[in-house]
Amino acid sequence: MYKLFLCLLLMFNTFRFAPKETTNSDELNLYSSSVILVEASSRKIIYESNMHEKHYPASMTKMMGMYLVLSAIEKGSLHFEDKVTCGEYAASMGGTQIYLKVGEVMTVDDLFKAVCINSANDAIAALGEHMYGSNDMFVKAMNKEAKKLGMENTNFKNCTGFDDKEHYSSCYDMSILACELVKFGETLFQYTRLKEAYLREDTSSPFWLVNTNKLLGVYDGLDGLKTGYTNLANYNLTATAKRNNVRLISVVMNEKTKEERTCDTKILLNYGFSKLKAIVLFANNDVILSYAFKKSKEELTDILVNKEVIIVVDNDVKEEDILYEVELNKTYAPLCENEIVGKLILKNKLNNDCYYFDLYVNHNVESLDFWNFLGEFIDGLEEAGLLENTVIVIYGDHDAKLKTSEYE
Repeated sequence: MYKLFLCLLLMFNTFRFAPKETTNSDELNLYSSSVILVEASSRKIIYESNMHEKHYPASMTKMMGMYLVLSAIEKGSLHFEDKVTCGEYAASMGGTQIYLKVGEVMTVDDLFKAVCINSANDAIAALGEHMYGSNDMFVKAMNKEAKKLGMENTNFKNCTGFDDKEHYSSCYDMSILACELVKFGETLFQYTRLKEAYLREDTSSPFWLVNTNKLLGVYDGLDGLKTGYTNLANYNLTATAKRNNVRLISVVMNEKTKEERTCDTKILLNYGFSKLKAIVLFANNDVILSYAFKKSKEELTDILVNKEVIIVVDNDVKEEDILYEVELNKTYAPLCENEIVGKLILKNKLNNDCYYFDLYVNHNVESLDFWNFLGEFIDGLEEAGLLENTVIVIYGDHDAKLKTSEYE
């Protein structure tokens, strides 16, 4: 077993590794000339063709509205049980809709369901007005978030996806948005996997929602994400599927028919699943290492991962090809329960791909009384910039897996 060693880096910013973008040279003979296939957790590009080419996104636009809704729910500023009153603008929507009337009250849950399943224009407009006060402010928020996420070839003019020469996106940008969306997990998939559902069930006019994604229930592991069609956009689809801990996202745009859209999506996903596998390295709450935090009353404190550590790699990669590295950016007590103290960095030595997982402490770590006395002095150094960029980096190998304190 290789011994771990400790490297103290002073006055340097924490380094980061960008995911390596790779494309496959094999021709897949797709109908569309603009497609992308990515692995969701790393965002590694498995296959692409003209991925930055601008197209009309049609109702795939609504993914940004879905993202803003789920983000607000995660932050606690919006709740699925909240009541939304339909305004005049939302009620005036054409195209696919659930025929909301001015003054009609519906829950966020039902409206979100209508967006995910039926791609209802009036539902997304009602949600946007409820959250931001007006449609204009909603679209402004959509564009602001797109810029924040790095969607450089995207501009929204409306929340629905109606054709407009200034309303456009790309396969690559839609894949960025999809990767962010799938982070919400079951909160999202409980809606996007539904083939059908009903609204207004307790009324005399129940409304049947039918999902436009015909791959649901047909393609193994597929549980979303969003279709799109207009006369100018033609047929679009952002799809996601998960098999054996591998989640893929495909985007196809400007397809001539529904059948071609479906065919290309299947080809892309099949290609990705044939190339990749998942390796489970740590279970949720596994102890990665024990560390002596400075000023701490404890001799050693366990540092853990807060979720299962799974990496997706090419089929020829073995577990022993993965190098382990811990980067601690907090090395002093006191610390709070569940406080993030650094990252576990896994490196594929065959191609230098990197994967990142947060590390935390699972209890309060109290500081020594003596160090409390000197706390103001230490804080002064940190405020002066003498300690704030200090990073502890601990290296290990497959066998050691960093579960040791030998470096101390």
